[in-house]
Amino acid sequence: MIRRTFSCLLLAVGMSVSAANAQMAGEPSANLSGEGEKQTRRQRFDRGLAFDTRTPSMPKGMWVAGIGGAYSRHDNNDYGVFILDQLNSEGNTMTISPMLHYVFANNQSVGVRFQYRHSLFDMADATFHLTPELSSMLFGDEGLMYRYERDSFMGLLSYRYYVSIGSSRRLLFFNEVQAGFGGGSGREDSGLTDAGGFKRSTWQKSLDFRLGFSPGATVFVTNHAAIELQIGLLGYEFQRLTQEASTAATTPDEIGVPPVKGSRITHNVSARFDILSVAFGATFYL
Repeated sequence: MIRRTFSCLLLAVGMSVSAANAQMAGEPSANLSGEGEKQTRRQRFDRGLAFDTRTPSMPKGMWVAGIGGAYSRHDNNDYGVFILDQLNSEGNTMTISPMLHYVFANNQSVGVRFQYRHSLFDMADATFHLTPELSSMLFGDEGLMYRYERDSFMGLLSYRYYVSIGSSRRLLFFNEVQAGFGGGSGREDSGLTDAGGFKRSTWQKSLDFRLGFSPGATVFVTNHAAIELQIGLLGYEFQRLTQEASTAATTPDEIGVPPVKGSRITHNVSARFDILSVAFGATFYL
């Protein structure tokens, strides 16, 4: 009985060893460093989109000069939505931004950028779906004429890093880091006097600081000319605004009233897509 049991155990061990040898012969053995597992992972997740850095897309020593800009406009004629019955207004926003960069290392450039922005909103009249008492309490009785116009300037230092997908040299992606100071001035007019002018006017001045990250894409149409698309997605903005408001003297009590001064400080951190932050431009690589 014992001899028969011992014979069965030897037969089972032999069959297990034979199966293990057959499996090892049919599959590649993994070494101690795990290279076989890493190779399998690479093959599983390789989608052919690896960044190619062997040949620089932007070789050292090149100069990059370009200009970008954005423009938007609206016209409302008896436009109504929600509590707004009729709105007649027009406005526009225009941004122009020239730049000059030097490629100090392969695929890396540093330079300066200047930005000018003009904004205008002019509302001729508007009516709201409200009771006369509530409309008078919210908007006053002197009319709803409103106009806002502002010009701002900013100088920025910027750094770019270019990357290409695969072996393409015609389509490049970049990320630009910007930091700069600027300022602006504007005027806000509201209300309506009996003579048809504005009841209240406010003059504004601002000091601005910006730190942002702006990715984009460059498409070469020739060896030295390209068009660009750039989007401001992430950034921090600081603004210190001072204002001086005065009211038109339409009654004896308003004659000689000094202007009212005020100030405001704002901090804004944004990480979102804004249609006004999309800029198209042309660049030249020399």
